[in-house]
Amino acid sequence: MTLVRSRLMPTAVAVMVTVLFGGVFATVQGHEDLMLPVLGILGMLSLLTPFVVPVVWAWALLTGRPHKIVLGGAVVWLFAGLVMMPADVTWPLTTHVVTGLVAALGLMVRWKPELIVLLLVLVSSPLVIWTLENESLDEMFDQYKEQALQDRREYLKAEARSGDDDPALAQEEQFLEDALLLVKQMMPGSMALVQLIQSGLTFGLIWVLVRVLGLAAAFRGIPPFGRWRLPFAVIWLLAGAVALMIVQPGFWPEAGVNLVLVVVSLLAVQGAAVQWRMSKVGFPLLPRMFFMVMAGLLFLPLVLLGLADQWLNFRKLNEVEPEDSA
Repeated sequence: MTLVRSRLMPTAVAVMVTVLFGGVFATVQGHEDLMLPVLGILGMLSLLTPFVVPVVWAWALLTGRPHKIVLGGAVVWLFAGLVMMPADVTWPLTTHVVTGLVAALGLMVRWKPELIVLLLVLVSSPLVIWTLENESLDEMFDQYKEQALQDRREYLKAEARSGDDDPALAQEEQFLEDALLLVKQMMPGSMALVQLIQSGLTFGLIWVLVRVLGLAAAFRGIPPFGRWRLPFAVIWLLAGAVALMIVQPGFWPEAGVNLVLVVVSLLAVQGAAVQWRMSKVGFPLLPRMFFMVMAGLLFLPLVLLGLADQWLNFRKLNEVEPEDSA
């Protein structure tokens, strides 16, 4: 009985945690009229769902034996969620469950960390697409524009003390429409970056769990931040994205803009890694962090530094022995 209980314990904990966070998520969505302290606490818990649930399921797969019990527990959660909770709660939670299982499986078969993060992004993509389809972006942007214009109209009328609209309001409306159109066009790239960051944080938390469990030696480690480098193929990807931006007309310019947004953001991360590595000698930790924050605020210097590193190899990564995993 004790052996059976120990085998079922990780899966049982994972299922219970998922059900608990599913209940919190459903409560926040369906009861926005709750008292502020209660709503705030539950809201904070719901924001932790994309991180806690994958970590718990990764822990269950890494420590539970046999693995088919953990997979069976995921199926149990799916049926329980479909019975007890609405679909807009069950499917996001199920996506987080699969995310944790995929991350743990990737570690067990010794995939590269960047490949695992990419797989986590792909696993989460259907959820993002489903969310965007269920929330009308056009309606959301129109409501924001109308509210902003209404506030501005009332302000101008109060300033002029008349009932006539100020001619400047038409110019502001055109400017607001152009700005919102640009934001809307860049929404796919922005969502891709958000998913990439969330997947990276999720994998980082799972890796912290691996180190706490003492299993780090059995898996492929994460290289130190100073050694992070993108493959040279991103240069060709950036060139292709710029080429798409000048193609007229059609969908291609918008796709090019979003692709450029993603690629230059990744190059900025590589630039930050170059700066971190090059300032390592003779610089204390706090000044290094200060210079990195200042460069990050400007953004463009990091992009150019990462881009130049693709050719110049500032860190001589191919000529030094790999450092210990961080």
